[in-house]
Amino acid sequence: MSRRLAEQADRLDAGNYPVRFAYRMLYGDMDTNRHLNNGAFGRLFEEGRSDLTHRVVGMSAKGLILLLATITMEFLREGRYPGSVEVASAVLRVGGSSYVLAQAAFQDQACIALAECVMVKATRDGPVPLTETERDQLAGLAFGGDPGPGVGR
Repeated sequence: MSRRLAEQADRLDAGNYPVRFAYRMLYGDMDTNRHLNNGAFGRLFEEGRSDLTHRVVGMSAKGLILLLATITMEFLREGRYPGSVEVASAVLRVGGSSYVLAQAAFQDQACIALAECVMVKATRDGPVPLTETERDQLAGLAFGGDPGPGVGR
């Protein structure tokens, strides 16, 4: 049985994620308690996946579809409004047509949420292999810490 993402200490360190960006929270991101709502976390992690994927695959390939196959999110602390959040992403593993990403959201240097997802490169006809160039680029964005049990590189 796998451990919770938050039990893997290296996932809580922003320095282990090579792709990061800052996001200024919007009024519409909060719930009635002035906390970042769970839907907003999903959108932040989506932007992080998009940012990393754009660096590798780009968005202009005709017929290419990038599928989110699975995602796990863990909410660790409340995100406070107003403020900003740093969204961090890294590659954990690269397969034939898919790759696994680790993601984290930080506010005031504290990790407030974690995610792990599987992305699949495909066309309308099904999965297509990652090119050697894409595989090399993904490897260059590898998670810097111990990825946890059961994750090979």
